[in-house]
Amino acid sequence: MKVKIFMDPRLTYPTLTWDRSMPVAKLPEPRASDEAVEFLGYFFPPDDKGRIMAGRLFRAVVTHLTAHTVRALPPILEARSHPTRFIETLLKDLYIDAYVASAHPERVPDLAYANALAMASAKRLERIYLPATRVMTAILFKVLANGPLDGLTGEEAALVEAAATRLREVKERFAPPGDGALDVDELRETADWLVEQLREFGPFVETPCLPYTENASPCSIYNRRMAPPDSEIEPLFLDAVEALGGAPPEGGMASCWSKQVDVECLQAFSSTIIQRQKERKILRRLKERLASSRFKSIEIPPEDYSEYLRAREQIGGTSRRLLNNLIMATNFEFEDIRKMYGVLDLADAIQVIASKSPRNDIFLRDEIMKQSFSIVILLDVSRSMRTSPLENRARAICIAEAAKDVITDSNSWAFYAFSDRLYVLKDGSEAYSRRVRARIGGVPFDGTTYMPDALRAAAEFLKGKVEEQRIIFVLSDGYPYGYPGVYEDLEEITRTYEERGIIIIGIGFDTEKMGTLFRYNAAVYSQRDLIKHVGNVFLRASSEELL
Repeated sequence: MKVKIFMDPRLTYPTLTWDRSMPVAKLPEPRASDEAVEFLGYFFPPDDKGRIMAGRLFRAVVTHLTAHTVRALPPILEARSHPTRFIETLLKDLYIDAYVASAHPERVPDLAYANALAMASAKRLERIYLPATRVMTAILFKVLANGPLDGLTGEEAALVEAAATRLREVKERFAPPGDGALDVDELRETADWLVEQLREFGPFVETPCLPYTENASPCSIYNRRMAPPDSEIEPLFLDAVEALGGAPPEGGMASCWSKQVDVECLQAFSSTIIQRQKERKILRRLKERLASSRFKSIEIPPEDYSEYLRAREQIGGTSRRLLNNLIMATNFEFEDIRKMYGVLDLADAIQVIASKSPRNDIFLRDEIMKQSFSIVILLDVSRSMRTSPLENRARAICIAEAAKDVITDSNSWAFYAFSDRLYVLKDGSEAYSRRVRARIGGVPFDGTTYMPDALRAAAEFLKGKVEEQRIIFVLSDGYPYGYPGVYEDLEEITRTYEERGIIIIGIGFDTEKMGTLFRYNAAVYSQRDLIKHVGNVFLRASSEELL
C-alpha cells in the first residue's frame, strides 16, 4: 500500500485522512529556538538532549500513523459521541500496538516513551473534576501505560479495573494481528458494554487522547508543557513498555536507543534548522520588498512530494520535448550562421593543402555570446484553478523543468505561485531541488487572484538582473479578481514593466482569455499545445523584443 506522508509546520498535532484509497499522514514539524524545542505541545530543552527527546516522540508519531495504514479494524460503533469515539479509538490503538509489538518490536520504546511522557504531563486524577473525563483518562493510561488509580472513587476505580481487564483480553486476541481470528461481533459486544458503563458518569465534554495520535486535539487533562527529564520518565516508561507487550530493557531506559539513532536525530534537526533559517531569510527579504502589496501573506507552501510525482506522471516526456523546442528556438534565432561552416585560418589551410595532410582543424574558433535570459514563472493557484489542480500542476511542472534546463544558472530564474497569497516555490538563491519539487506538489489552490501583485513580485526579482532578456511567464485562467480596480491595475502594471524592457508572456490554461491581458500569449488545452505554443510564443517574444 502507498502512503502519502508529508510535514506541515502549521500543525500542532498529526492527522490521518484518506485521499480516495490512499492514506494521507500529515506530521507536525518540531520547532527549535534558543529557548526550547517545541513539538506536540511539549517543550524540550534547547540542547542535544532535548532534541533527542523530541526525536523519540517524532518516531512514535510516524510509527503510530503508519501502523494504522497497514492494520485497520473495521468500524465497531455506529453512533458518534464522546464515549463511542473514545472506545473505538482505544480499540484501534490497541490493535495496532499489538501489531507493532509482534512485527516491529524495535519501535516499542518510542511508543512507550510517548505514552509515559503523556502520563507524566497529565493532571493528577483528583484534579480532573468532571467524572466522565476522569474515568476515561484513567482507563486510557491504565491500559496503555499501567497508570495508577489514585484519586478515583471506589466505583470509578472498579470500573477502570474491569475495563482494563476486558481491553487487555481483547488485545491478547489481537496478537498476532491479521491471522484471520478476529471476531468483530465479540469486539462490538465489548465496546457496547464499555460505552454503557461510561455513560453512567456523564455528561461528556471532551475525549481524552494522547498527543502523538491522529485524533489528538487540545485536551484539558494536560497541564505540564515542559517535558520532564528522563530520570522522572523512566519508571513510567518501564511500565509502558510492559503494557505494550515489549521486553523490559536490561540496561534501563537509555539502552533502548543506540548512539546511531541519536546521531541521526541530531543530524535531521541540524539540517532542518539550517533550511528553515534560509527560508526565513528569503521570506524576510520578499516581505521588505513587497511591503506595499495586497497579499494576505507571503509564505513557503507545505511540501508534498508524492503529489508532485502524481502530477509529473501526467506529462511524461512533454518537458523534454518542450525543452528541445526552446533550445531549437534560441539556437535558430540567436546563433551566428558562420558556426555551421566556420571561418578559415588561411595559413593553416595552405599548409594542409600543400602537405596533403588529413587534418581538418583549419577553422578559426570564434566564441559567440549566446542570448542570456532571466525568467520568473508565476502560477495562478486561486480557487478558479482548482477545477483541474492535477493537470494545472503538471503543466506548470513541465514549463518549470524546461526553464531549469534552458537556464543553467539557478540564480537567474524563480518560480512563485499566487492567489491572494504569494507562495515561494523556488527562490533565485535555491536550486531546483527535491524540496522545491515538494513545494510545487503541496501548494494549495484557493483564494482570489491578485495578478498585479504577483507581477510586482516577479519584477522585484528581475530588478538588477544583468541578462539581456528578462521574461515573466504568467500561467493562469486569465481572471484577475479580489479587489476593486484589479483589471485597471493589471493594465497599468503591464504597460509599466513592458516599457522597462520586461517581456510578459501569458499562458492560458484551457482558455484564450490571456490574449486580452498580455501582448504575448498562448492558449494551452493539451500537452501538444504546451509543446508547440509555448516554444512559439517564447521565440516570437524574444525575437521581436530584440528589434
